[in-house]
Amino acid sequence: MHVCASLLATSLLTALPALAQASPPEAGPPDSVTIAGLGGGAVREPYRGMKTRTRVLPLLIYENRWVSVALPTVDVKLGHTGPVSWRLRTRFGFDGYKAKDSAFLAGMARRKESLWLGSAAIWDAGPLGELSVEAVADALGHSKGRVFALQYEKRFEFGDLAVTPRAGLRGVDQKYVDYYFGVRPTEALTGRPVYVGDSATQVEAGLRLTYATGKNEMLFADLSGLKLGRPVENSPLVERRYQASVFAGWLYRF
Repeated sequence: MHVCASLLATSLLTALPALAQASPPEAGPPDSVTIAGLGGGAVREPYRGMKTRTRVLPLLIYENRWVSVALPTVDVKLGHTGPVSWRLRTRFGFDGYKAKDSAFLAGMARRKESLWLGSAAIWDAGPLGELSVEAVADALGHSKGRVFALQYEKRFEFGDLAVTPRAGLRGVDQKYVDYYFGVRPTEALTGRPVYVGDSATQVEAGLRLTYATGKNEMLFADLSGLKLGRPVENSPLVERRYQASVFAGWLYRF
């Protein structure tokens, strides 16, 4: 449901906060962390006739006591309640498409990317893993939609190799689904009937692998699958019930 850049960014945001919080054993907690690198990946989109999208992206994160920047997401840290970190969140989303992206979408109006604003909370449960929740809304008013996400992940270390499985739920409201997957009366054709979307609950699962190649370097790979939910799957614009992505890259911590 996202274009390639959005899913690559999502994978990046999943990987980098944990890396930013990690310190070499001999060092104490840093006042700030900067990590940069290069990554690339591919996303199999659910839209009819849309080809698998690939992209190479520069990767950057900066984190200190007040902000966490992992473009295209910026968090302002509001403080802690025990192990829970509270944040204001802004993120540029790459959801959407242009009619030229697929022959089946010819005649459809462009569905625009947007800026999402809201809040997030991250619960670091130590050896039990990490639970995060976010609620954001379309700040530019293109879809006027809202998105809610809940995710759990746990990191397992095997020397230089770390394996982090994750699972989550994602709720998208009626306005979001209708904007990105609906078909307006002016866009309807034979084989592409009018469709009014409804709110959907989506299920996501993923696996991230990281391998330390040096004191400040590592390689990583991330695989992810998203079950779209029936109101999205029923759209005449959609030809599969899931979206899959793979993302890999190299990171260096300064």
